[in-house]
Amino acid sequence: MRTALIVLALAAAAAPAAAQYRPGLPAVNPAPPRADPDAPNHDAAGAFSAWNARNGRPSILVFWNRELIEDGASQYDGVVTTRADGAAERAGYVARGYGTTVAGSAAAATVTSETRVYAERSTHSRYGFRDDIFAKKVESAMVGAFLSAGAKVMDREALIRNLSAGKSRDERLDIQHLESVAMKQGVQYLVEVLPDPSAASPTGVSFTVKVTHLPSATVRGQFVTTGEPPAGPARLVAGPSGFERRAAESRTTPELVGAQVAYETMGRLR
Repeated sequence: MRTALIVLALAAAAAPAAAQYRPGLPAVNPAPPRADPDAPNHDAAGAFSAWNARNGRPSILVFWNRELIEDGASQYDGVVTTRADGAAERAGYVARGYGTTVAGSAAAATVTSETRVYAERSTHSRYGFRDDIFAKKVESAMVGAFLSAGAKVMDREALIRNLSAGKSRDERLDIQHLESVAMKQGVQYLVEVLPDPSAASPTGVSFTVKVTHLPSATVRGQFVTTGEPPAGPARLVAGPSGFERRAAESRTTPELVGAQVAYETMGRLR
């Protein structure tokens, strides 16, 4: 009996990877660990984080849904709009000009008109997006991925407002000039992210990303991406003819799309 126990102990020691799920059944090997589809992105974030620390956390300004255009000063177009409410059988007159006026008539009906005259900035350079909520989630995820990797991300609107506090009213209207001054406030890198709707894209969007080193005005990278996150592992599903291998469910969420754009951008910054 003692010899049999020793033999069983040696056999168990020779197969440490084996495991028994139920008494009396043959031992089976443990399932291999599931592959992490985001492992390459984790590596990219780690490499960026190391580069970022070595270089003293250079400041990054993100132009989301906006590009840096060549106009050094803002241009404005004069716009006149007129809106009329009400109806009249025989309107006698309608006053013209700025503001709201009421016109009388023999039938005592009224017509109210409003004319607005204003200046509209023609150099705002904004791109369109298919869904505002989707856009906000993608933008938040992208900035969040940079922040999680230790990046120093500057806010465009905050920089402009800080600069405009000491400017006259006319100077505050020149947004292009304020942007130029803001980018000289120690900002090292400008990241422009320009989304366009794309029916051929698996995410429904095509992102053009440009990375510029501002002090030297040199382009460090420019690329187009759909922002599609890595696919998950395939899975075995029981079918009529046995087990079938099926593709994983889609991981195309706005949060993962934004993070994917960030990880791909990080590779151009180091």
